[in-house]
Amino acid sequence: MKPLLASFVVFVSLLIFSAVATAQSLEFKQGDHVCFLGNALGDRMQHHGWLETLLVSRFADKDLVFRNLAVSGDELTFRHRSENFGSPEEWLVRCKADVIFAMFGFNESFAGEPGLAKFKADLDRFINETLATNYSGRGKTKLVIFSPLAVENLNDPNLPDAAKTNANLKLYSAAMGEVAKANKVPFVDSFGISEKAYGGSSKPYTFNGMHLTEYGDQMLAPAIERAMLPDAPLLKRDAKALDKLRAAILEKNKQWHARYRTVDGYNVYGGRSKESYESGKGGPKITNLQIMQEEMKQRDVLTENRDKHIWSIAKGSEQPIDDSNLPPITELLSNRQNLPPYLGAEEAIQRMTVPKGCKVNLFASEEQFPELVSPVQMGWDTKGRLWVAAWKSYPERTPTSTVGDAILIFEDTDGDGRADKCKHFIDDLNCPTGFTFFKDGVLLMQAPDLWFVRDTDGDDKAD
Repeated sequence: MKPLLASFVVFVSLLIFSAVATAQSLEFKQGDHVCFLGNALGDRMQHHGWLETLLVSRFADKDLVFRNLAVSGDELTFRHRSENFGSPEEWLVRCKADVIFAMFGFNESFAGEPGLAKFKADLDRFINETLATNYSGRGKTKLVIFSPLAVENLNDPNLPDAAKTNANLKLYSAAMGEVAKANKVPFVDSFGISEKAYGGSSKPYTFNGMHLTEYGDQMLAPAIERAMLPDAPLLKRDAKALDKLRAAILEKNKQWHARYRTVDGYNVYGGRSKESYESGKGGPKITNLQIMQEEMKQRDVLTENRDKHIWSIAKGSEQPIDDSNLPPITELLSNRQNLPPYLGAEEAIQRMTVPKGCKVNLFASEEQFPELVSPVQMGWDTKGRLWVAAWKSYPERTPTSTVGDAILIFEDTDGDGRADKCKHFIDDLNCPTGFTFFKDGVLLMQAPDLWFVRDTDGDDKAD
């Protein structure tokens, strides 16, 4: 998507902000660590990055650190995580939070008016406990409360009634504003901002009424920034410079997402993390926990190195990313020695016993196509081609891996019953556990996300 002109971004912020008010203004200090908490509003911001980009651009000299701890579905009093993942408070301490952007209220709003009193009490307690805790060791925590977005009416009969949902959201957003004002903390009326924006746009801001697209995130970010910083001067930002800064921020967010939302938590934190294995025949026993936590430390450093890259770009230079400081990971040796060779595909077929009238046909093998490693799912399309999710990096990619998993397409072009061509539909994946054909692409499960991966031009490559 091409960036909009900076002057237009500023104009949008003025237009939308005319009906927005905030009780308190926010002040950032040198080196502040900012943490996102909450539901899908905050979770999705890390993948679009516009609010973070605007704030880093405005405070280029502050060397701000952003870490996203939001997870879709999170509520004030309930946040589902893997066993031994760590509490929200422990993660805020680990991230040295000085400033917290708290985005709750959407899930809670389904309780309607009967649940409003409890929600206000929960929010009041959350605010007071947060303000009373020094997570960073550098002083009092600053907090900004964000209401949920309004639901956009897309005139789609497959989606919930926007008016009915908005009635509850408006009620809860107003309550959040009241509680924030009573506690003298900044409040961003995301509901009011988005509701006004939807009415003045011919292009949808969301893809399902509730979750912002990249375009929607870009359009709302200036108004949200303005709501947090009502007294800050308006800036005329260069679109190309913002685009470059945002690209660096998205790369950093990708590294952090791989760390905070790392897959296979049962191995990383939970029950199997305590299992130990010999490193080499008769060697010392090493647990999953030891190795996986060493990898997590590498991911932390990878993220921090990209913070420095972001700061340099924000200041007008571009310091190259230097990952030479990564901590080491203990080398593991196989505890299985002198294993017999695996049978080749043709030889294996010769040893199979199949029912009468049936035949085993070799269509594709790793011998012919080296990228066909650890297949976890396959499916035939309407052209007679075999699609395979190849999980080469099982159980997941290492922090420094350069080759990821893939969705592959195998085609028999000469009609002899065997594939002779392999196409890479999409590469650089991590744990593609499943897919299904959908419209002009596939729905791809890549934990923790479900992707709609499209091929709009028919070249058998994901767009």
